[in-house]
Amino acid sequence: MSIIIKNMQLNDDTISAINTLIDLDINANSAFRLTRIIKELTSILEDKVKMERRILEKWTVKDDSGVPTPAKDAEGNVIEGAVNISDSSAFSAEMEALMDIENEIPYAKINFEDLNLQTAKVKDLMKLEFLFD
Repeated sequence: MSIIIKNMQLNDDTISAINTLIDLDINANSAFRLTRIIKELTSILEDKVKMERRILEKWTVKDDSGVPTPAKDAEGNVIEGAVNISDSSAFSAEMEALMDIENEIPYAKINFEDLNLQTAKVKDLMKLEFLFD
C-alpha cells in the first residue's frame, strides 16, 4: 500500500508539521518511516514549486525590459508583491491542474496509535491526515 497526496495538500506547512512530529518522542520505527516519507515529500514539493514558478512566469505580463509589471487595485494603487497576469483564466486553469495532480509515495500509511504520542497539535495532525490509517 502507498500514500497518495495531491499537490494542493503539499506545502511548507505540511513538511513543518511532519518535522514537528519527528521532534516529538515517537517510536523509532515510525520516526524512521516519517524520515523516509519526508525525503519523498520534499522532492515532490520542490518539483511543484518549480512548476508553479514556470506557470507564473509564463502568464506574467512584462514590460519592454522584461520586468514583470505590478498589479494594481481598482484605484490604481500598486498591489505589493502581485503582478499582472495576461490571461487569468488560463493561469488559473494551469495552476488548478497542477494542484489536482496526485503523487504516490511508496510507503504504507502509519498506524496513528503506533506513534504513541503524548501530545500533538490538532492543526498539525489535520495537515497530515493523508499519512495515517
